[in-house]
Amino acid sequence: MLNNHHDTSSGLCEEPPVERSPLLALLEEDNVQQARELLATKQPAQIIAQIATLPAQLQAIAFYSLTRDKAIEVYQSLAPSVQQRLLENFKGQNESDLVGNLSPDERVQLFKFLYTPDSLPDNSQDEESSYFPSSPLDVTRRRIGWLLVLLVTNTITAAVIQSQEDILQQVVVLAIFIPLLLASGGNVSIQAATVVVRGLNSDLATQNNLLRVLGREAIAGILLGAILGIIVIGEAWLLQNNSAVAIVVGVSLFAISILGTVSGALLPFLFRFLKFDPALMAAPLSATIVDVVGILIYLYLARLILHI
Repeated sequence: MLNNHHDTSSGLCEEPPVERSPLLALLEEDNVQQARELLATKQPAQIIAQIATLPAQLQAIAFYSLTRDKAIEVYQSLAPSVQQRLLENFKGQNESDLVGNLSPDERVQLFKFLYTPDSLPDNSQDEESSYFPSSPLDVTRRRIGWLLVLLVTNTITAAVIQSQEDILQQVVVLAIFIPLLLASGGNVSIQAATVVVRGLNSDLATQNNLLRVLGREAIAGILLGAILGIIVIGEAWLLQNNSAVAIVVGVSLFAISILGTVSGALLPFLFRFLKFDPALMAAPLSATIVDVVGILIYLYLARLILHI
């Protein structure tokens, strides 16, 4: 009797085995498809609780089984340590050809785009930087000051041309190519500024690499300038049958193209540093700078080559 009583007591003291969650069982069996179907029936709060109990190596597998919308909602409520672990896991993946071809920084950007509700910079929702919430008067107020600055700087171009009036009187044909040079230089600078502004708004690699961006645009300016310069030399020679003038125009366009790309790349960074809107002012100011400096390059180069 005593033995029987002892056996019964021992049985009562035994702890029942811990039951594994169905999600854990499926993931341990590498049955991702059924795990995905199981998670599809769960509410975000239930998913968060289940992911938190999973071993670290299985949390990412469960998370990536979610649809994007549900993953966004779940990710925002996960513990910071779990969020960081998911981010590091995504950054280190190399199984996928797509992810394998991305740099670690690019993987982080892709992760943030996939699993955060808004991949744009925080100031993208700022009323000052958005378009439609602003009234026409607000838009005018923000732009008029810069337009007045441009108006003043544009008069400098006229003053520069007037200061070089003697060379234009001696070689009148030089005046014919001034609009071509100004338009081409302005187009090159606006292109560069537009591309960099877009990069500053959406690309982390652009935001933190001023020297790399400037170097890239300088190389692009050299290549563009060489192509455009060769073409315009041919055009100028056909129009005027004057090889010296053609060389002046072509070399000037080459130099102006480099100036345009570098200034177009630099000014957005400068305006962002000064807390101004790069999209509002970088491109037009860059074009204006190219106008003023480009005219000086053109006319002083003409003096040098034509011996005036």
